[in-house]
Amino acid sequence: MPNNTLQPKPLPKPQGKQRPTKHSDFSEEYVNHIVAVTLINGTVLRGLLVEARRFWVKIIIDGRPHYINKAHIVEVTLG
Repeated sequence: MPNNTLQPKPLPKPQGKQRPTKHSDFSEEYVNHIVAVTLINGTVLRGLLVEARRFWVKIIIDGRPHYINKAHIVEVTLG
């Protein structure tokens, strides 16, 4: 016989200070900076790194966004 009792809804989480995002890499250090990104094939891309996600980075090069998979990145340097 099914249990038809109603479960109370969970209370919403309190809205307080949001903690800064912690990354598993150093992406918070180079976001919003001009960077040189070296790929596995030796290509070096220079541009403004505007966003870093778990597997991808977004770099603006000559006004166009480029999305690069982090698995293909060998090195990121500032400047």
